[in-house]
Amino acid sequence: MILLFIKNLIRLFTFAFSFGLLLSYLSAWIPPKTFWFFQLFGLAYPVLLVGTLLFFVINFLLRKKFIIPLIVLLLGSFTHLKYFGIDFKSSENTEQINTASKLKVMSYNVRLFDVYELVGPKIEDSKAEFIAFFKENEPDILCLQEYAEDKTNPQLISPTDIKNVGGYINHVTTLTLEAKKMTLGQAIFSKYPIINSGTIGDSTASIPSLYADIVKGEDTIRIYNFHLQSIRFQKDEYSLFDNSITSDKDYSQRITGLLSKLKDAYPSRVQQAKQIIEHARLSPYATILNGDLNDPPTSYAYSMITKHFKDAFYAADFGMTRTYAGKVPAGRIDYIFHDEKLLPLEFKTHHEKILSDHYAITGVFEIFRRKLE
Repeated sequence: MILLFIKNLIRLFTFAFSFGLLLSYLSAWIPPKTFWFFQLFGLAYPVLLVGTLLFFVINFLLRKKFIIPLIVLLLGSFTHLKYFGIDFKSSENTEQINTASKLKVMSYNVRLFDVYELVGPKIEDSKAEFIAFFKENEPDILCLQEYAEDKTNPQLISPTDIKNVGGYINHVTTLTLEAKKMTLGQAIFSKYPIINSGTIGDSTASIPSLYADIVKGEDTIRIYNFHLQSIRFQKDEYSLFDNSITSDKDYSQRITGLLSKLKDAYPSRVQQAKQIIEHARLSPYATILNGDLNDPPTSYAYSMITKHFKDAFYAADFGMTRTYAGKVPAGRIDYIFHDEKLLPLEFKTHHEKILSDHYAITGVFEIFRRKLE
């Protein structure tokens, strides 16, 4: 009897994980306005993948029917590749490329430079830590989300501080939100002249996306910096992932609130991504789009962008990564995309320091693809 129960339990979990993983593949193809809940399966993809692999192995070892999880795993081959960086380029070849044609871009959601001291473990001097981090990595273009300015707060890193440490000569911002004396938005800092800039946004975006046309030598590159609709978690939602956070609401109320926020955010991100894509496709220059998508690679918003632009993450060494450092298991939600006029040479997720609830990401590009000999 017990053995039969265990067999049925294994069969049930095998089907549940395999079916869930199959639904996660569809999240990239079904618009959230049609069936928003498919995005939940896309969000749960890593767990569903591990569960399906586990029960595939169990069924194989028990010599049971393992064909179903195997077929599901094979059907998702292209989805699996979205989560793995695979770099086949020789480091010697990339080093031989003329530095005049190289461009190093960093994207970083700095969460207001931790002015409210929410990062754990606690940062003793966030201003000094951010300055040291920027100095150590020295990107040519620095794109910041959840950027903040406050002239009355000497503890908050200033535009002048960033310019001095990075050697930046120009910067542009979208400071549209105000919190007491602090203004919030996106920012782009550049070591090269910015000849044009603007914003993209509508009533669905609390902070519009930012773009800048930057001249390096004889080349002009358009850089987009975006932060798509946040889910706006509060302590009720965070308490679902962290037992140290308390909430006055019961479990069902918190789950309902979480699902409601997810349902509202998905269509907004799709609309914002659509506006950025339409604008970027008209760019007369080599184009890079980077920022906080707030969605994983299995999302509909991600698939919209990758129909027209490439994900620079694939220039990373072999392996998976995550860019969200907070309590919620969000995985990789920060990206650097590029068009055909740029060749990605390197990609890195900076896990060495936790200064925000996101990790910085860096991409190195060759401007314009060289002719093959």
